[in-house]
Amino acid sequence: MSITQFAPHPPVRSPRRRFCGQIADPCDQPTSPIELSLHQDLLQEIIPNALLEKVATQTQAQDRRKRKLTCVIFFWLMILVVGPGGPVNLSQMTNHLLVAGALAGIPITAAELSRQAVSENLKSRPWQFFENVLNHLLTAYTALAGMQAPALDLEMIQSLRLIDSSTLRVADRLIQAFPGHRTGRKQEWAAIKLHAAFRFFRSIPEVLALTAENINDKTVGFLLPKGQKALYVFDLGYWKYALLDEIIQRMQHFICRLQEKCNPLIQEVYQGDPAWIGKRFFEVCLDGFTQIDVRVNVSSAGPSNPKMKHDVRLVGEVVECCWRFYLTSILDHQLYPVDLIAQIYALRWQIELFFRDLKCVLRMQNLIALTENGVRIQIYAALVYYVLTQILMLKVASQTQIPLEKMSVPKCLQVVGQVLMQTADLVVKDHEPDWKEFEQRLISVIQVVHCRAWRKSPSRLSQATSRVLAHSAALPP
Repeated sequence: MSITQFAPHPPVRSPRRRFCGQIADPCDQPTSPIELSLHQDLLQEIIPNALLEKVATQTQAQDRRKRKLTCVIFFWLMILVVGPGGPVNLSQMTNHLLVAGALAGIPITAAELSRQAVSENLKSRPWQFFENVLNHLLTAYTALAGMQAPALDLEMIQSLRLIDSSTLRVADRLIQAFPGHRTGRKQEWAAIKLHAAFRFFRSIPEVLALTAENINDKTVGFLLPKGQKALYVFDLGYWKYALLDEIIQRMQHFICRLQEKCNPLIQEVYQGDPAWIGKRFFEVCLDGFTQIDVRVNVSSAGPSNPKMKHDVRLVGEVVECCWRFYLTSILDHQLYPVDLIAQIYALRWQIELFFRDLKCVLRMQNLIALTENGVRIQIYAALVYYVLTQILMLKVASQTQIPLEKMSVPKCLQVVGQVLMQTADLVVKDHEPDWKEFEQRLISVIQVVHCRAWRKSPSRLSQATSRVLAHSAALPP
């Protein structure tokens, strides 16, 4: 669907186009990332401006003519925009052009640029430009994190992937592209849904899809190719018998909550009453037990009701006087006891914290772009900012031996934005900033303010992580 239907503008004559690309099609497949040698010394070597220009050329986002708002300046401008404390409208965006130009090594001021130029870039510069930069940063992060990953004897946990989605409000004029569910407060509204996979022991998000809010989570695919190891953790929004079977057929694994209406057939009992074998789950009495562990066939008694082809484990434990039940394809009940399955599922809270940081810290709760292309640019720019901060946190961890789990992501996101805005004094006219000094500033500030001063005990997420790592370390060689 054409973006111009939502934000009518006079047709732009071809000779006056600011850049080469056409309006991005959301259905376009992402292009392959640029392959460059990666070094661990400087941030400049991870995301140099030369790489930005190459990615822009690959995604048809390069400049037709060298105008004041080049692809590199626009990239850094959007990174500053999504940072904590950034602007919320076009007028305030232009005030950040001095710093964006400094990062690009090109002198520029707000007086030299109009709001129309920024608006045109948001409207028509292909969003795949930012997507490819994000893919490159994810590759760079994986390479940098390779030497610092926790050594887990439980290899399956190493491949832990958290799956979830979150809704972001967009301008009502985009309701045809991003319709939302009707609510009690508003019958019609526009919202975009970000579907993401979060690699827990890498602390980085991967975009699965950007869809309208009324798209069901079950329609979005997130499975890795057959043969790749993966342990998926997701909530009941993804519950589907065919999906659970498909994960097992790909020789991968999952952990999720048990659907309330699901009444599986008990095949074998590891913890509980052996008399349960052959009964439906609703028929057994759990009085006197605090944990159960059984192998079940997830099916209903009716012959026409959905059934799973493969048996799975049903585990449960009493937490605060209430039973919590989990379904998993991990059948090894000795290596993965009930406690461990419950702790692994508790790690799913990390993706909820990621969405919180995206919405509240980076202020993506309400997107300011008024076109579909601009909305996608703003989301991918926020993810680039997030991964850049994670790379800096990784560097701090390697230099100071501070564990990543002790660093406050919101704090680090905030200080990175503050240091970015103080780049101008590192600039020599017509040259890029002193990246070595710039990176050292970022690392020094993160090292000082990385922890929450008021926290006296580990968070529940940190406790769950510690228990999972402790269980792995306690395994016999």
